[in-house]
Amino acid sequence: MKQNRISYAGRWFRDFLGILANELKLIWSDGGVMLIFCFAGLIYPLLYSWMYGNGMVDEMPVAVVDLSQGEYSRRYVREVDACRECRIAYDCVSMAEAEDLMARQKIHGIICIPADFDRNIVRQDKAVISTFADMSSFLYYKSLMVATNKVMLDEVHKIQAEHYAAAGFAGIDAAQLITPVEYDEQLRYNPAMSYTLFFVPMVLMMILQQVMFYGSAMLAGTLREQHRSFARLTDNLSGFGMGRVVLGRGAAYFLVFMGLGVYGTLLVPHLFHLPQAADWTAVLVLLLFYVADIIFFSFTWSTVIDRRETVFVLFLFMSPIAVFLTGLTWPASNFPPFWHWVSYLFPSTFGCKAFLTLSNAGTLSAIAPEIKAMTLQTVIYYLLASLAVLFENRWLDRKNS
Repeated sequence: MKQNRISYAGRWFRDFLGILANELKLIWSDGGVMLIFCFAGLIYPLLYSWMYGNGMVDEMPVAVVDLSQGEYSRRYVREVDACRECRIAYDCVSMAEAEDLMARQKIHGIICIPADFDRNIVRQDKAVISTFADMSSFLYYKSLMVATNKVMLDEVHKIQAEHYAAAGFAGIDAAQLITPVEYDEQLRYNPAMSYTLFFVPMVLMMILQQVMFYGSAMLAGTLREQHRSFARLTDNLSGFGMGRVVLGRGAAYFLVFMGLGVYGTLLVPHLFHLPQAADWTAVLVLLLFYVADIIFFSFTWSTVIDRRETVFVLFLFMSPIAVFLTGLTWPASNFPPFWHWVSYLFPSTFGCKAFLTLSNAGTLSAIAPEIKAMTLQTVIYYLLASLAVLFENRWLDRKNS
């Protein structure tokens, strides 16, 4: 009995190594798969990190159209000009002049103050300021909104203080009426509100998932087009042998994607001097869970791919959805219940958030919920991938009998 167990373990390990070597051979011999792995896996992290390398636009030139020309409007313009984000480059007499400057790329934003601005403030009515941003870059919009909103809030407090002083309130009494609850805003992990520190970590993890899925799905589709399949097994691989097929194939991709993961999450941030609060060992721990998750995720869903070109259709359809469901482009708290459940299908939902948190907080304890979620996903997708291999193998047996 003991000898049988030893022989079975030895055969299992030999089969495992054989499947691993065969999968590596299939990967390296497929030019399309290698192009995805090398180009997308190596070039995309560099490209996105370079494009969003700064993450902030300082002293952005804007034009102001001050139709009020009053005390409050002039003070508002001076305060905006003093902000780090914007610089008042032009004082225009009309919107047509400002729009012409934006069309010629002389400015990237317009602030329009209506003629009744000061009069409405004096009457304690609602005063409106209109802003127009050059949307050729999200960073232009961000800089304009941050500067104008910060100044607006500061001006509201000043105007309230002036009104209360005129009514006989001063000092502590006026301060309590304006801000009954004092607050101290501290942005611990991204004080400069850099878009790079927010966006690039998500992209680096998303690239790993998308490259893994599209590469493995393309390979699976190619084999099915050729009436071949990774699920075709020899007679000695049956029953529980399905597990070694999934693990052997998974080990091949694990070797490849741990290398790509180290490159994307450790080397690229170092090359572009992106802040990384976590130790490299913590990042490796996260990669172990995430890479295993995306591998079995890809194996499971690649079972529905029967043609090679289907992958390119899915690329256009799936990538925006996967990015949106991370919750980093739109607050997850605002998702309808249906999309919350859909988001749990993607490893990137947890992996992107985990890497962003780890990069800022620096401790594995901060990402413990995401680690648990990825572990559960890995187990579920491993079982589903094994069942998919088993069913496909039996279907091929019946088809050929």
